[in-house]
Amino acid sequence: MDVDDPIVSKEAGLTFDEGGGPPIGSAWTLEVEGEAGWSADLEHAAPLPRVGERIEFIGEDGRRHDFRVTDVIHTLQASANERPPVRAETSGPNSIVTDGPDDDPPRALRAGLPRVVVVPAD
Repeated sequence: MDVDDPIVSKEAGLTFDEGGGPPIGSAWTLEVEGEAGWSADLEHAAPLPRVGERIEFIGEDGRRHDFRVTDVIHTLQASANERPPVRAETSGPNSIVTDGPDDDPPRALRAGLPRVVVVPAD
């Protein structure tokens, strides 16, 4: 399916120029630092904020909370086909800590959800 095809776009509702087409961005995790810290995953794709940007959160009670992005953390690990199977583990599921160093670089990686760390805005 070509999102630039006007026939396809019209059937879907909006044209690409009007904001139609696939979502831009990815899912990510919001991590709020501080005394009342909490975290939550986005349930759909959204643009990934950058350090210094402001995020407005609207709570269940309708109150607005402003946050400032302090860090964006990307987590990578060796893909599942390069890790030992769970049944081969001696200390727990998916543990890959070994006694000796592994100097071979991974051939394939997988990424976790990016973590967007925020603090209450001043």
